Amino acid sequence: MAGRILNRRALRDQADQAEQSKVIASNPALAAAPVLKNSRTKPAAAPKVKKARVKKAPPRVRARWGVFDGAMKQIAVFDYNQQAAAHDKLADLLANKKGIHFLQIVKDPMPEPALAGAPSLR
Repeated sequence: MAGRILNRRALRDQADQAEQSKVIASNPALAAAPVLKNSRTKPAAAPKVKKARVKKAPPRVRARWGVFDGAMKQIAVFDYNQQAAAHDKLADLLANKKGIHFLQIVKDPMPEPALAGAPSLR
């Protein structure tokens, strides 16, 4: 069974103390001089305040009916209130064409409305 992993910093401190004691023991003049630690502690910096990010408004989307083929290619698109016309187109494609066709809701981004007060370029 493996032994416990030792703390490297604690081991380094022990090695430094042992090395200093050997130097002091070999040279008695250094024993009288106080040992100064080389401490370079930086003052704690104030944490940076993050600016609140303005949330983007989600894009406006409109729901529409899309008629697709088996390769997910959009064949026709109808407004949401024209579901009957979309089903008619689907029935026509299923009767006349080979392959798979299906109806699915498509969400498209809405075009930006033109401002009423803005001058038009003519």
